[in-house]
Amino acid sequence: MATHDGMDRPRSPKKSEVYEKQLLNRSASMDPVWQAATSQMAKMKCARVLRVRRYRIEQCMTLLSLVSVFATILVMQFEIVSSTHVVDVSSLRFDTVVLVFRTIVSATTLFLIGLILFRADTVCKLRIVTFRLPPHTKYYHPSAGLLMKILFEVALVSVHVPPGWNHPFMDTRFMSASILNTTTGLQSCPDESHRLAGSFCYKDLPWPSSQLDVVVFVRLYMLFRWLRHRLGFESVDIEWLGRSSSTSKIDTLIHIYALVVSGTEWHVQTQSLAFTVKYMFRKHPVRFAAVAFATTWMFTSVLVEFIEHAINVDLDSTVEALWLLVLTMSTAGLGSIPPKSFQGQVVVAMGGIVGGAIISALITSVLIQSLRVTDAEAAVVDILVARHVQTDHQVAAIHVLERFGQYVVLLTRHATTRTALRHAKTHLFWSTVTFQASRHALAHLNQSAMHVLDRKTAAVKFRTTALLSAPTAAHTAASMDALERKMHAVHSTLLVNAMAHRPGHSHRHPKGG
Repeated sequence: MATHDGMDRPRSPKKSEVYEKQLLNRSASMDPVWQAATSQMAKMKCARVLRVRRYRIEQCMTLLSLVSVFATILVMQFEIVSSTHVVDVSSLRFDTVVLVFRTIVSATTLFLIGLILFRADTVCKLRIVTFRLPPHTKYYHPSAGLLMKILFEVALVSVHVPPGWNHPFMDTRFMSASILNTTTGLQSCPDESHRLAGSFCYKDLPWPSSQLDVVVFVRLYMLFRWLRHRLGFESVDIEWLGRSSSTSKIDTLIHIYALVVSGTEWHVQTQSLAFTVKYMFRKHPVRFAAVAFATTWMFTSVLVEFIEHAINVDLDSTVEALWLLVLTMSTAGLGSIPPKSFQGQVVVAMGGIVGGAIISALITSVLIQSLRVTDAEAAVVDILVARHVQTDHQVAAIHVLERFGQYVVLLTRHATTRTALRHAKTHLFWSTVTFQASRHALAHLNQSAMHVLDRKTAAVKFRTTALLSAPTAAHTAASMDALERKMHAVHSTLLVNAMAHRPGHSHRHPKGG
C-alpha cells in the first residue's frame, strides 16, 4: 500500500480533551442551569468528603477509647497482683508501671476531647451543606443544637484518675450491736476486726482512689458509633437520595428506599444507640445475645475483682469473680461470696442483676424465636398430623373387622364358652368406639383444614386443597356404610361356610348372646 511522505495524517482528539473543552465552553457561557448543576455536584462532593471525615474521626475515637480501657484494665491487674502477691513482680517498679499506663489514659483523654470538638465541627459543616443549618453557623452556637451534647460527652470522657494522684478513702459500715460481758461489765464486738463506738460495732473499709478508674469503661459507647457505620446507617448518599425529587418510576423507588433507610419518612432515629441495638438483635439475635452476655460477664468480673480484692479474701482472683457473676446473672444467687464494699454491691447490681436480667430476657426471646414454627414448617406439621389421624382411622377400621370376624367364628363353634363370647363382644364394642372416635377426629381435621384454607391466599388454597382432596373424598358418610356392608357380607359368608361343613346340625344361639 502506497504512503505519502511529508503529509500529516488526521488525528482523533482524546475523550478527555473533548470533555474538558465542553466543560470550558459550558462554564464560559454562564448558563444558570449549568451553574446550578455544578453547585449541586460540588455540595454533594463536599458532603461525601465530610461524611468520610466523620467516619475517620469516629474510627480514631473508637481506637483511643479501646486503648484507654485496656490500659485501665492493666493498671487494675497490676494493683491486684501487687497486693495479693500471686505473681512475683519484685523486679518491676510498680509505681512506674502504673504511672506509665495512667499517662497513656490521660493522653488518650486529651486526644479524645480534641476529636470530639473536631467531630462536632464536621457534623455542623455537614448540616450546613445539607441545608439543615444556615450558613456561617458554628458548632458552639446554641442554634446548631450540638453544644449540650459536646459538653456532656467532654465531661464523660474527661473523668479519669490522673497520673500521680493517690488519695485513700474510708467507708465506715455498721456491723452489729456490741456484746456485754456480765463478768467484767465491759462491752465488746463479736469480731475483733470491728471497731467499738458506743454500744455498736463498725468496720472501716478502705478503698483507694484508683477505684475511680472504672469510669473509663463508659468510653466503650464509642464502639456503637463505629458499628453504626459498619451496618450502613450513615451511608454517604442516603441523605441526598432521601432529599432528591424524582418523577420517573425508578427514581421514585430510589427515593422511597432512601427515606426508609435514612428514617426521615417515619422519623426514626437511625443514628441512635437504641436503634443500633434493636437492629443487631433483630438481624443477628443469637450472635448479639452471646456477645452481650460475654462482654457484660467479663467486664463486670474485672470490676468486681478490682474493687473487692483488698477487703474480701473470697474475691481475690479472676476465677472467683467470674463464678460470682455467673451465679448472679443466672439468678442462682450470690452464693457464699457476696461483695462487702458498697462499690462492689453497685457493680454487681448493675452488671450482674440488671445486665443479667436483660440479657436473660434476650436469650429467652431468642430461644422462643428459634422454636417458633414458620409457615412452611406449620404446613408440614399439619400434613404429619393429618397422616397420623388417617393412619389411626384405618387401623381402627381393620381392628373392627378383625374383632367382628373373631366374634363370628366363635359364634359358629359349639365348644365356645359364654366367657369367650363375652370377651369377643367386649373387644368388638371397644373397637367400634375407637373407630367412631377416629372418624370424628378425621371429620374435625377436614373442617379445620377447610377453615384454615379460607384464610389463606388463592395459591395456598389450591396447593393445600389438592393435598387434602383425597382424605376428604375417601372418608365421608358413605365410607361407614360401605364398611358396614362389607362386615355383613363377611358375616354371611362365614355363616354359609359353617353351615355347609355341618349339614346335620342346626344353628345354636348361646344364652345371653
